[in-house]
Amino acid sequence: MYTYSTYIKYLAPLIIVIIIGVFVINVATHGTIQHPGKPLYTKHCEQCHGEKGEGIRSLVPPLAQADFASTNFDSLPCWITNGISRPITVNGQLFDQPMYGIKLDEVQTANIISYMNDEFLKTDRTANSIWVKKQ
Repeated sequence: MYTYSTYIKYLAPLIIVIIIGVFVINVATHGTIQHPGKPLYTKHCEQCHGEKGEGIRSLVPPLAQADFASTNFDSLPCWITNGISRPITVNGQLFDQPMYGIKLDEVQTANIISYMNDEFLKTDRTANSIWVKKQ
């Protein structure tokens, strides 16, 4: 007679193989896996900062290779949550358009920052919800 541990012993590897199979099929049918911050960036940030982080001329600063955001990386959670209402200089250009804060939880904020960093800022920093909460 088989015991519970015997069933687990043989069933666990099978379940792992099934999960991996579903993952592979998902990637094969849908392409690459989307960054969890991309839909949040698209919804909350893209309209002003642009799809490629290019900003809007002299109105909205770029995020792509933005020295101000890279240098002040620890302030990103505060800016996303509370906005910025003072002039800032990004890549040598002055911007005096207010940025309004958005209400997101720590995980969503970390996902947006992680996406922006991976796509635009290219720093060696990382963002997670624990770090966001401490900022």
